[in-house]
Amino acid sequence: MSTSSYVILVVLLWLLLGLGSVLLFLGRRGYRSASWYLLGAVLGPLFVPIAVERGRRVNRVHERSAPPDGPRNAGQMTVLVGIDGSVESDQAVRDTVRLFGPAHARVVLVAVADPDIAEFGDAARRQERHELLATRASWLPANGPAPVLEVLYGQPDLVLLEAAANEQADVLVIGRRGRGLSHVLLGSVARSLTRRSPIPVLLSGQPTPPPAGGAADENRAVIGGHGGS
Repeated sequence: MSTSSYVILVVLLWLLLGLGSVLLFLGRRGYRSASWYLLGAVLGPLFVPIAVERGRRVNRVHERSAPPDGPRNAGQMTVLVGIDGSVESDQAVRDTVRLFGPAHARVVLVAVADPDIAEFGDAARRQERHELLATRASWLPANGPAPVLEVLYGQPDLVLLEAAANEQADVLVIGRRGRGLSHVLLGSVARSLTRRSPIPVLLSGQPTPPPAGGAADENRAVIGGHGGS
């Protein structure tokens, strides 16, 4: 093997170990900042113990806004909706309104954010999440009970499952995919939820345009399944 080939191989292995540790230990825990990938590429195998240590941290920051607790109506459903601002998650809100009648159902809107936002005190990005939830909450019927709003931090599938358990949700509604880099990653989150959730999971896709001269097709949600693996 020539010297140049050897150098190229070492560089590739260096990058592979660094970036792979970011994906394996941080990306799966909800860390999405590009700075981690830059550090992984620069430090290579030296970054592995850093990624392992940080990935083991459990961030329990929980920001919850809820109306005053009152008696829960007999038979009233609790619907938990994952919100990230994507087209699909916006459709999840619309599907919730259409299918579950939030005038009677209890709705919990949850936004899952990067743990870095909580850990490093990024007030601006944290406020963006709260504003996103407030905007989507305004889409619910005004004559229904006020929704519960939650901003959580961490691995999306685990955080949503934990929130669903804490809120005693009857059904979980999410978009099939998310925004930006998470557009690819969230596909695996949806698969994880449909495999692991003990309650039904409803997957919402992109809205379909109305046919020429006809009404829009409102049925864009698919039951993904329920039950643990």
